[in-house]
Amino acid sequence: MLSAALLVVMALCGNHEGRVEDIWLIGIAALLLAIVIADAVLRRSGLRS
Repeated sequence: MLSAALLVVMALCGNHEGRVEDIWLIGIAALLLAIVIADAVLRRSGLRS
């Protein structure tokens, strides 16, 4: 969770001329959050030990 938040902060504060870096940083942060949420759901439902 902390690493996803840091990626978003890096996307907002930076010396970016184009938006490609911002898209990648926010995309990777969203992917990390999706993995964490999916893991929590699977652990709660008992499908993963």
